[in-house]
Amino acid sequence: MPHIETHSTGMGSLFQSLAEDVAQRIDERDGVARPESASGDPQRPTMEHPVVKAAAEVAAEIEQRGEASEAAAPAADGAVQPESAGQTIKDCASIAAQILLARAKGDTAKAEQLEDDLKFSTCDPAWAQAVTRYVQYFGLDGKKGEIPYVHYTGMDDFVIERLPADARIALVADWGTGTEDAVALLEQVRAHDPDILIHLGDIYYAGTPDECQKYFLTLVDRVFSRGAGQVPVFNLCGNHDVYSGGGGFYGLLPQLNPSPPFHPGWEQKASYFALRSSAWQLLGMDTGLHDHDPFDVTGDVTWLEPAEEAWHVDKVRRFSKNGGRTILLSHHQLFSAFSAIGKQGKVPDVSINANLQASWQKLAAAGDVAAWFWGHEHNLCIYEPFAGLDKGRCIGHGAIPAFLDPSPYDPIEGVSPLPELVDDPQNPGKKVQLAVTGPVYDHGFVILDLDDATRTAKAAYYQSSQPDVAMYEEDL
Repeated sequence: MPHIETHSTGMGSLFQSLAEDVAQRIDERDGVARPESASGDPQRPTMEHPVVKAAAEVAAEIEQRGEASEAAAPAADGAVQPESAGQTIKDCASIAAQILLARAKGDTAKAEQLEDDLKFSTCDPAWAQAVTRYVQYFGLDGKKGEIPYVHYTGMDDFVIERLPADARIALVADWGTGTEDAVALLEQVRAHDPDILIHLGDIYYAGTPDECQKYFLTLVDRVFSRGAGQVPVFNLCGNHDVYSGGGGFYGLLPQLNPSPPFHPGWEQKASYFALRSSAWQLLGMDTGLHDHDPFDVTGDVTWLEPAEEAWHVDKVRRFSKNGGRTILLSHHQLFSAFSAIGKQGKVPDVSINANLQASWQKLAAAGDVAAWFWGHEHNLCIYEPFAGLDKGRCIGHGAIPAFLDPSPYDPIEGVSPLPELVDDPQNPGKKVQLAVTGPVYDHGFVILDLDDATRTAKAAYYQSSQPDVAMYEEDL
C-alpha cells in the first residue's frame, strides 16, 4: 500500500521533508513521471520511492537513539554498483541527517567535514543541494527567524460571526499528507455537504510552503470546487506546521478564504479564532506554537501562549453570558490513554498535559464548554469523562496510516488512572474503536450539526470503510 510514514521526533519529520525534496529533484532531473492518483493529482513520493524509504529508516534510527547511525561516505571514485545502490542511498541519507544534527548542536567543524564528504562522494548532488536549502530553512546557519505568531490588539480580534444558523461543520485532523487516501477521505467529507471545513493541524512533513500548497490548499480547493467561494476552510497550527519556522502555515492563512470569491469576513487572520452563530462558538486554539523545535526530542509539554489563553477565556465567558455554548478545538490533546505526554519524566502523570489542564480549568470555570476535539495522535478516541472534561475527543485519524503493530489502542504502561473509551452501543461489551482495513486502521472524520434554536448539537463519527453510516453518534 503506497503511504508515507511519520515519526514522533521532529528531527525525523524534518529529515523526511528533506529527503522528499531530494526524491523530487532527482525524479524531475531524470524525467521520471510521478504516479497520478485516481483524481489525476500527482502523488507525493511514498515509501515505494528508494530515497523516501531510506529516509524513513534513518528517521526511525533518530527516533530510537536521537541520532543517525554513523555512515562512511560512499567512495568518491567509481560508479555505484546495482547491488549496493540501496545501501548507498541509505549511507547518503545518514550523512545528510548527521549534517543537520551537527548543525543543530552547533558543531560547525563536524558539519563542514560531513558536507565535504557528501559533496565529493558518489551521492547524488541533489542531497547536497537539499541539505544546503534546509540548513537555511531551519535556521541552522544562525539566521533562524521567529515564528510569525499573530498577537491580538483587542479582545474582539479574530472573532468571526458568520456561521449560518444550524451550521454543518466538518472536522478532520492530521490530514495534510497529500496521499491518495487523504484525497479519498476529503471526497467522503464533501459528500456530507458541510458549510465549513476545519482542519485541526499538521501538514506533513514539516509544514514547508511547498508542502502547504501541494498537500493542503491545492487539494482542498479542487475537491470542494472553492473557486466559486464555497465552503470556507480554517486551519489550526500543529507541531509539524511550525517545524519549518511557520512560514508555510502563516503564508497559507490569507489564501484559505480570499476575497473574492469569499466574503471578507471569512478571512482567518491568526492561528487561533472564534467562529460563531447565534448559539454556538467554535474556539480554535494554537497549541503548536510551543511545540515547534524539530531538534528537541525530549517530549515537550506544549502550552497556550498566556495572552492567547486570556483571549479564549474571555470568549467563553462573554459568549456564555448570553446563553451561548462553546466547542474547543486544538491540535494537541489534553489527555491520552494511548500516547505518553511529557516523555523523559518531565511531568509525573504522562497521561495528562498539565499545562493544558491548567488552561482547561480556567476555560471550564468561564462558562459552558460542550466538548473539546483534538488531533496529534493518529487515532480515534472517544473518551468517557476525565480530568473534569465531559467530552474529550481525539480525531487524529485523518490520513496517516496507523498499523496493527503496534496498535494505536495499546494503553500507556505504568500510569494510573487512564481515561476510558466509551462503550460501543452497537457491540455490547466492546469500546468504540476504528475498524481495520487491510494492514491499517481506518481513517475518518467528524460531522457536527449545530441546532441554534435548541442550543444542542450532534456529533457523528465516520470512518473511511463506511463513509455514509456513522460509527458513533452523540448529542452535545
